[in-house]
Amino acid sequence: MLWTKTALFSMSAVFSSLHPTLQGIIAGRLGWDDLRPVQEAACQAAADGRDLLVVAGTAGGKTEAALIPVIDAVLKGGLPGVACLCLSPLKALINDQEERMLEICTPAGLSVAKWHGDVGKGERSWSGGDPPHILLTTPESLEVILLDRSLRPDLAHLRFVVVDEVHAFAADLRGVQIRCLLDRLDRLAGRPLQRIGLSATVGNPGEILAWLSGPGREAGLVASPVRPGKKQFSFSLAVGKEEQAAAVAGLVAGKRALVFVRSRSEAEGLATALKGRVDRLSVHHSSLSAAVRREAEASLSVPSSCVICTSTLELGIDIGGLDLVVQVGPPTSVSSFLQRLGRTGRRGGAARMAFVLGSDLDLLLAAGAIEAAARREVEPLRPPSLPYTVFVQQLFLALIGAGRLPRRSLLTSLLSSPVLAGIAPDDAGAIVDHLLATTHLAADGPFLMPGPAAEKDFSRSHWSALLSVFSTGAAFRALTPEGEEVGDLDARFVAGGVGTVCTLGGRRWRIIALDPGHRIATVVGEGGGSRASDRRPFWSGSGAPMSPVIARSVQGILARGRSSLPLAKREQAAVRGIATEIGAGIPAEGFLVTECSEGIFVLSCHGGRLNRLLASLLAQALGDGPKVRASDLCLLVEGVTGPDPAGEVYDALCAIRTRPAASIALALPLPDPADWKFGPLLPLPLFARMVAADVHDCDALAEALAAAPVHTGEETISGASSPDFP
Repeated sequence: MLWTKTALFSMSAVFSSLHPTLQGIIAGRLGWDDLRPVQEAACQAAADGRDLLVVAGTAGGKTEAALIPVIDAVLKGGLPGVACLCLSPLKALINDQEERMLEICTPAGLSVAKWHGDVGKGERSWSGGDPPHILLTTPESLEVILLDRSLRPDLAHLRFVVVDEVHAFAADLRGVQIRCLLDRLDRLAGRPLQRIGLSATVGNPGEILAWLSGPGREAGLVASPVRPGKKQFSFSLAVGKEEQAAAVAGLVAGKRALVFVRSRSEAEGLATALKGRVDRLSVHHSSLSAAVRREAEASLSVPSSCVICTSTLELGIDIGGLDLVVQVGPPTSVSSFLQRLGRTGRRGGAARMAFVLGSDLDLLLAAGAIEAAARREVEPLRPPSLPYTVFVQQLFLALIGAGRLPRRSLLTSLLSSPVLAGIAPDDAGAIVDHLLATTHLAADGPFLMPGPAAEKDFSRSHWSALLSVFSTGAAFRALTPEGEEVGDLDARFVAGGVGTVCTLGGRRWRIIALDPGHRIATVVGEGGGSRASDRRPFWSGSGAPMSPVIARSVQGILARGRSSLPLAKREQAAVRGIATEIGAGIPAEGFLVTECSEGIFVLSCHGGRLNRLLASLLAQALGDGPKVRASDLCLLVEGVTGPDPAGEVYDALCAIRTRPAASIALALPLPDPADWKFGPLLPLPLFARMVAADVHDCDALAEALAAAPVHTGEETISGASSPDFP
């Protein structure tokens, strides 16, 4: 059911129905004379006890839309214990939300507490004291609370669970963990808790609402109409690190700005290049300590301050009056682009984003993202369908909490969660049998319990390895001799040894000692400016591939030969130049096969993930000899030696398009199970099935290939190069 501002009551009627104390806080503390439409609609829908998904633009009042009906219910009902649990994807977001919630809750006599890894142990427990009315935490920290027998009973009084930035969870294994947690909280409370999801960017809100709520429950979508606002974009071409740094320095001078880059390593590199060029320069990414990140966040309250960041500052932190967002390189998804754009323009002014791009191809990708956003095309989210690894995690957590459980009732309980419904009982049984064979489980008659292998692998630090569905990697904590934490360094990076000088948080540090047993790198500050011998730190993990939504938008631009954006003449000429270089007859959809000087060029605007899989299938189809390289927008086939190389590639593509999903799954290489936490604990056939369903998404891949016709170019590119192929 969709609730909009045309719903049942006028705003004044909804406002007047709130508890008098809450009315006074909204009017006196917040200075509002009424509710926004999205808040009014949320109050009406929440009053019916429905699960909700609130979708509204950045700074659209989503937090208050969830908080107002929660506070109203607590004040009217005098609810004991923890009445509302707020789950968030980021610690920084929790820190920000705590301040906003305290502003409303404290005058109402309601307590708010946060619990995550950066909160001191003494502040994380209320054992023996009064639990907070509202608790803000992460999924991993909630697992800790549920395992604590002195704290868990206080969650039995829960009425509401708010999942903030739900789009950050829904499409991955962490989202599966959250859905399992929601079902466990229902069982603990003995009744369905009201679930409220919040998001600014989701391409398929109805499906995500159904995922959040589950079958047989009443649910409503609260959608705020998108208010057209003024947006300003600028584009700077900067080839090379020095030009890039100069461009960024010129853009942020005298402004309060966020600069988004693609990786932690890029953030550190750009910070080094900007040293001395920008006042009040800070760095923010996930490998920095909590203190360093908080300092960076606080710096944005000061005029003429700049923070270089990754996606850690992309979500709903209320940064305030930013003057500018700088995007270095093109965004990889429309959702990410909208989140970053929404960091600015929050006080009634225009949202301003400046792109610093390394090539004309980057300009084309940026234009594709903006055009797709203007058409309100956002990436749909697809939750995993065979999350075997989360099943293993939840199985062990259940056993750790209870000590031992009957096999039949344990599996029945786990598989009753709708998010695990795709796992067949026979598959669950096969996993248990495999864990018994590896001694990760032990059996005592009908009872299961953790086995010796599980004790060895997971039991350290009170079984903390079971709390997360993702591996944290073999990072070394960078500590000063005084014990101050600076951040984390990748184990491969510190292999460079003692004496290495690197940047972390924009500052130079020298590694003076390494303790591999405790994974500690002792560092001291290194004065002076950067030197050629300094090493830029790197971390494991690759960046996100270009989304199919942006890639399709780019193909539309190429087919037209121009962007629909009001670009400058030079920028439109750059777009036309790429289209001309590819050749005539670029189709609006499907593949284009043509020859170029390096081999056979295949325009395949399907995004990085699909193109990498297609490259593997095409290499197999062509046999030994030819090599296939993939990028976000195209493939390059080298070494085809037959009389008609383009025709051979064309025929191979046509044959691949007819392959069913099962055949594609068998043909694709199987990744290393060790790349997945709990992956090595799965029987190999089930691991392969999980990869085919949720990593390669072979059903969707087969469907996309079948729907994409194969075209040949009307003209051969004689002597030309493939356009900016990496």
